[in-house]
Amino acid sequence: MQIDEERLDMIVRAIGAAVVQIIADGNELSRSALIDQLERNRHETGNVIGKGANRDAAELVRKGQ
Repeated sequence: MQIDEERLDMIVRAIGAAVVQIIADGNELSRSALIDQLERNRHETGNVIGKGANRDAAELVRKGQ
């Protein structure tokens, strides 16, 4: 997957927000928990760009890239 810097920044922020939310909720951080939180954030986001960033982030985590 080829990603420009702006898109990469949004993906990194999406992953960071998901990690913070998992930890704030008192849950253990794992790949599956991260994917689940990214998908939850995607569904809760009304912003199309934010939805795409969370979708792309979940895809990268799934693939282990």
